[in-house]
Amino acid sequence: LGLRKGGIEVVSCPTCGRTQIDLIGLANQVETMVSGFDLDIKVAVMGCPVNGPGEAKEADIGIAGGVGMGLLIKKGEIIKKLPEDQLIPALREELINWKG
Repeated sequence: LGLRKGGIEVVSCPTCGRTQIDLIGLANQVETMVSGFDLDIKVAVMGCPVNGPGEAKEADIGIAGGVGMGLLIKKGEIIKKLPEDQLIPALREELINWKG
């Protein structure tokens, strides 16, 4: 409803046959990581690099996981391709330096 303001809102895709990562685990890690930030933005956690960037375009920033790799996304645009184990640290770094 958009009634709650303030804080990071984490959104995730519902998963599909293309999901090849532990999306629920990744989303949980992101939720835990963002809890320490005082930003009013939307963070997307997507399960594949095929549909993820398009589905994440409404979010301010997001990640999309693949087989051993993933994407860092801003406003639906891919800004980096990274090894899977670097997705959370890269997202954290972006949030630390967030300028909107």
